[in-house]
Amino acid sequence: MRAWAVRWRPALRIARREALRHRVRTLLVVAMVGLPITAVVAAATLFATRDVTPVEALPRTLGAADVRITGESRGPVTADPVHGAVYDPGQAGGDEPWTRTEVATALPAGSRVVEAREGEIAYRTGNGYATVSGWADDLADPVRAGAADLVAGRFPAAEGEVAVSPAVAARGVSVGDELLVTRDDVPVQVVGIARLPQLPGPLVVLPLDAADLLGESHAVFYATVPGGLDWPAVQELNRQGLVALSREVVLDPPPQEAWLPPDTFVATGGGAAATAVLALVVASVLLEVVLLAGPAFAVGVRRQRRDLALVAVAGGAPADLRRVVLGSGIVLGGGAALAGAALGVGLSAAAVPLVAARWDVPFGPFDVPWTHVGPTVAVGMGAGLAAAWFPARQAARTDVADALAGRRGQVRTSWRSPVVGLLLAGAGAVLVAFGAQGSEFGVAAGAVLLVAGAVVATPWLVGLLAPAARWLPVAGRLAVRDATRNRGRTAPAVAAVAATVAGVTALAIGSASDSAQSQRDYVPQAPMGAAMVAGDADAGTWDDVQAVVAEQLPGRPVGRIQALRELDGASAGLSLLRAGCTGDVGECSWFPQYGPTSTITLTSGDSVAVVDGSAVRALFPAGLADGVAAALDRGEVAVVGSGALDAQGEVTLVVAEHDQGAGVPDVLAQLTLPATEFALPQGGMVTLPTLVAVPPSVAADLPVPVQTVQLLVGGPDAPVTAAEEQRLSETVGALSTGLWVYVERGWTDDLAIGRLLLVLLGGALVLVATLTATGLALTDARPDLATLAAVGAAPGTRRRMAMAAAAVVGGGGALLGVLVGLGPGIAVAFPLTSQDFGAGVQPVVVVPWTVLGAVALAVPLLAVAVTGVAVRARLPMTTRLT
Repeated sequence: MRAWAVRWRPALRIARREALRHRVRTLLVVAMVGLPITAVVAAATLFATRDVTPVEALPRTLGAADVRITGESRGPVTADPVHGAVYDPGQAGGDEPWTRTEVATALPAGSRVVEAREGEIAYRTGNGYATVSGWADDLADPVRAGAADLVAGRFPAAEGEVAVSPAVAARGVSVGDELLVTRDDVPVQVVGIARLPQLPGPLVVLPLDAADLLGESHAVFYATVPGGLDWPAVQELNRQGLVALSREVVLDPPPQEAWLPPDTFVATGGGAAATAVLALVVASVLLEVVLLAGPAFAVGVRRQRRDLALVAVAGGAPADLRRVVLGSGIVLGGGAALAGAALGVGLSAAAVPLVAARWDVPFGPFDVPWTHVGPTVAVGMGAGLAAAWFPARQAARTDVADALAGRRGQVRTSWRSPVVGLLLAGAGAVLVAFGAQGSEFGVAAGAVLLVAGAVVATPWLVGLLAPAARWLPVAGRLAVRDATRNRGRTAPAVAAVAATVAGVTALAIGSASDSAQSQRDYVPQAPMGAAMVAGDADAGTWDDVQAVVAEQLPGRPVGRIQALRELDGASAGLSLLRAGCTGDVGECSWFPQYGPTSTITLTSGDSVAVVDGSAVRALFPAGLADGVAAALDRGEVAVVGSGALDAQGEVTLVVAEHDQGAGVPDVLAQLTLPATEFALPQGGMVTLPTLVAVPPSVAADLPVPVQTVQLLVGGPDAPVTAAEEQRLSETVGALSTGLWVYVERGWTDDLAIGRLLLVLLGGALVLVATLTATGLALTDARPDLATLAAVGAAPGTRRRMAMAAAAVVGGGGALLGVLVGLGPGIAVAFPLTSQDFGAGVQPVVVVPWTVLGAVALAVPLLAVAVTGVAVRARLPMTTRLT
């Protein structure tokens, strides 16, 4: 037997015996190492199953066909042969669509081609019409086998039958119901509920014979080809204007340079950055596991000191003592990693069908990413070994006499610990400072070094608590004394809390700053709670829509905005001239002057519009609405901004046609009207429906016809609810296909749920680390507790000492974590919120003190309270060695 096996075999046997003897500590270490592995493996498996590769998608993309073909043009096209993306569609504008016969002629002899059509279709609801995706296909054809999933019933086979997707079925449509489709209310029967992975969301599936019910449809062809369709054949189809996705080519794709034109930009997906982020995540998980499991191994070594001393007395060398402790890391870390990986795969296998059924999320074949699972298991094993490494070094330096006598000896911190820690923290601070100039990755790397530096220096930092003990009551003095004396147990727990809180702090600041920037740059399109109907329709339809809106939302005035109608296809515009300007229209066109920090947004899209009183009071800012409405009531044009009114108090409106060339715009007509000028609000985002509001009373006098472009109803005092919005949208859809409904809900914080999850996850880790360290401290402090009991300490002393120990670990670690995380969090906010749009490039830095207080203050206090409730007050009487 090899020498290394002889040396390691007894160490592993002792480790297995100790694991079975101390089951509670064993389960604790297994949970600490295994649960992060479980989470990582489960997430990786779910993502791998959700991320469907082109090869995995072939059964759904092609069914049983060999190739899918779409007609893009009648000339050469450039397309990705693996994904089907078109880079150069050729001359698609005026080409006749391809027919099934033409496609069959372009394929090799013996090919069989079937046709499907994709478009949209409206179906009647209780309020009007809902427009969804439509797919006409013969899904019973053998060529289409496997292309769709049948949830209930059957696929439509004859005209007058349809199947609907689960999203449509969720609105109360069941198998056997009659559905009225298109705006002609064609009756059809629902014979099934089906899911097409290539068309997620609301969908109506029709037989191919009913394809004429689809709007804006195009043909998709599926073919079986004898021997398959190779890459040269696909290239030949591309030269004819056909885009082909061939099973044979997807399985054996050509190099990108074989089809992509030179100098064509293709997004690479940031593989290097993704790898770097993955490495940071793995390193963070490893660090967290080591810090959480380290105290358990430290206490285990404390409990084994006598056994280790006996091994040394029997002739064991320091290396033998080190191997005994490392053996525990191998046994517990390896077992926990394997068990965690198996549990993660099992949980993801159970979650896939539940998630797919409940949220209609398409998944591919169940895929375990062994290339990720294997390294993750190795990381777990390495974490177990790393967690046992420092306790193993302490075990190798065991003083035999002290151990056999039951004395613990003195614990000192090496001078190297604070020096190395400060150097790492300094390097991290430099990276963070440079990263703040525009690199989130630099900030992330610097944050890792900062945390690592704090972790390395934590034993020294814990030692700094000793002088503060004199100012504390008895229980606090005992807790601080125990923490500083047993730094091998306390420091990893404090570091684990600090690392967690630092990560939460940095991410919370970055997230809150990002949300603040999004809120700053948000441009409301209407008053809060107001519904806007916009689009293109004729005058009669707009009148009908206004009547319907007034009926659906009674008691709420309906405002109307009208703008220039297109003049016989000419590119014409209605604008104002600057007062006193004698140049041409291009030189004299008026636009208000505003400050460098101001941004004007016109929600109607036109600088000159006809606006009635209801729209004015709803859309103009409070400081302008009354004055603008009064001016319109007097029949005057309201101009927001200066420089347009002449000495007579009038403005000149002109209609100019803009030539596509470099010529001066031609003035088609002009009109002079009385006007009132209003000061333009300065600073920040200025949102107006228009800059020049023309009263409806003079709309007929304008030199050009105007048409309605928007209707507005509701507002802060009478907000439109979500149910009313859906009802109104479907009712308007029944009147016109060119109109849409938008309700202003204001800015919403899309990152709020993420921050809540961050608080819950970080809080859970802080709570677990604090309670674990406190429990281990109580277990390790039994001799001290026995001494307290012997000298007559009150029963509550043990509980107060435990609560103080939780405060030292949780509170001290949380404070250190906030201090370490503030710098990276503030630094990452600079590149994250300095964007070239919205209110400018000014960065936004927001520190969410509520979130930080919840993790850094409330959670440690909760740990203290839980400790006070869970710990028994009566001190145990044990045998003490003297």
